[in-house]
Amino acid sequence: MNDELSRMQLQLDKHSGQIAKLFSKIDDTNASIQKIMNTLNQIRWTFFGALSYYAISEIGIIEAMRIAV
Repeated sequence: MNDELSRMQLQLDKHSGQIAKLFSKIDDTNASIQKIMNTLNQIRWTFFGALSYYAISEIGIIEAMRIAV
């Protein structure tokens, strides 16, 4: 009985370590996803800025304002 109890305690400790390792990996994955989202937001706003600059330089600022409104 005592042997079974110590074996179960050993398994419980092993599983606790594995769970902690998985949560650590989840935190790392979430940080990576956040970095990807930040990069995609930069690309999106750079695109909108370039599109605005193109519209203002090609059409003219007054015409671009007239189109925007």
